[in-house]
Amino acid sequence: MGICLYSNGIVEDFIPESLVFSEKELISSFNEFSHIRTKRLIEVLNCWCIWGENKNYDAIEFNRIGSDITQEPIYSHVLFVHDSEINPSWNSTDNILYRNYFDFLKDIKKLIDDIASNIIDEYRNNEDQDHIRVMPVLETLGPTRDKRVLFSFNPYKQFNEFYENDQFLSFSKKTYDYIHSHIQDEEPFTIFADKTAIIIVDTSNVSFFIDKMLNKFTNEEQYEICKELTIIKTRWNKALKTKKKSKKPSADI
Repeated sequence: MGICLYSNGIVEDFIPESLVFSEKELISSFNEFSHIRTKRLIEVLNCWCIWGENKNYDAIEFNRIGSDITQEPIYSHVLFVHDSEINPSWNSTDNILYRNYFDFLKDIKKLIDDIASNIIDEYRNNEDQDHIRVMPVLETLGPTRDKRVLFSFNPYKQFNEFYENDQFLSFSKKTYDYIHSHIQDEEPFTIFADKTAIIIVDTSNVSFFIDKMLNKFTNEEQYEICKELTIIKTRWNKALKTKKKSKKPSADI
């Protein structure tokens, strides 16, 4: 079993079909990339790092943890594979296993956790408390099936400074752009989604959040957006009522 590290920090087991990985298994993981890069780690012995590379890359796919570990710019997921899982006939592994398979798993997971902690500490040290209070507070719910990170935005749990700052206007514009082009008539109410993340709002908080946006856009005299938001809110509430009615059991006759 190897380790797959995605750009958004999600870590997943990468399991071979047999005792060792086949060439097809490793290559098929990177079908969308024009090149496959590999590197041996110094920090973790008997470890191969494998990632994909394209001439043109999407900045949102930057794998910060993988890049810090390998000291290479990586814009894909990264596989960490132990020598014991590589076919010996490839002659690409050390003759001696300095670290057994279980020590390898422990070492690579600890390295990923340490790098992630350093990145978080770096962010916190570079941001003062005043700046943090004007940023949206998101709750991490976990990974989705397609390996994106699912976040929840609770409008009741934001700092007052967030709503009073231009940051909320920017956040509202991005939210409006998304919900205007993606009809929201089924739960959960999604306010943003891209290749790495999804942000949702709990059903009970949707109306309050839209009202907050309406107040902001009204103050900005962006009345066309207000009109569209009102339509979105009405459509959403209507969809909920229809869903509730359909769930009601029919009366016995």
